[in-house]
Amino acid sequence: MNIVYSKHYEEMDMEALNITGVTESIIQYLRIHIIDGALKPGQKLNEVDLSSRLEISRPPLREAFRVLENEHLILSLPRKGCYVTEVSVEDCREVFQAREMIECYAVELLKQKGIRDLPQVASVLEVTADLPMPANADPYKKYHYLKTIANFHINLVQAAGNSRLSRWYNSLFPSLARYQSMYIYIPGLMNVSQEIHEAILNSIQNGKYEQVKEKLSIHIRGFLALMEKKINHQT
Repeated sequence: MNIVYSKHYEEMDMEALNITGVTESIIQYLRIHIIDGALKPGQKLNEVDLSSRLEISRPPLREAFRVLENEHLILSLPRKGCYVTEVSVEDCREVFQAREMIECYAVELLKQKGIRDLPQVASVLEVTADLPMPANADPYKKYHYLKTIANFHINLVQAAGNSRLSRWYNSLFPSLARYQSMYIYIPGLMNVSQEIHEAILNSIQNGKYEQVKEKLSIHIRGFLALMEKKINHQT
């Protein structure tokens, strides 16, 4: 494998590796570059090349591969090595269907518990209202942008108070972000998403839970339809 980056991004990558523990930093490094597309679908991840480039030993790299395989970003094939997973309409549909199921059930739990006040969700909307679009070439800022917007949905699910549901939903984020990264630069799209998020929160605050589930389903399925067209156009 031969990954070509500018000196600026190589330095930024190495700084990121020093922020936390080695394994977690490698996981984040690979995750961000798979989501961004710098590590392309189907590309083989060579342990020797990566350990040399990142100046790390191979055991933490193998552990990173294991974690990312659980996130469906990497596929390990016996006697062949590790590869970046492919993107496809079928895979994208599975991710979005699982997302819709979890989010709508989370709203059902909010309804059962009579929860209307979601301060953490409201705080996310305050942040995303003025969130600048990231530079197209910066994978770290792009990832931060996607994660900040996704926090609306992550906090919505978390508010339901089911820890297992939250863990399942969080495990979807890397795959979801990988598909979302393909369309975030469509002009005006994120403004529409912000308006929908605000309408969803308003409906929850007014106790209109069934309306919330309907809005979520339309919102999620609308983006799925957009992604299906995008993927079909690229293939």
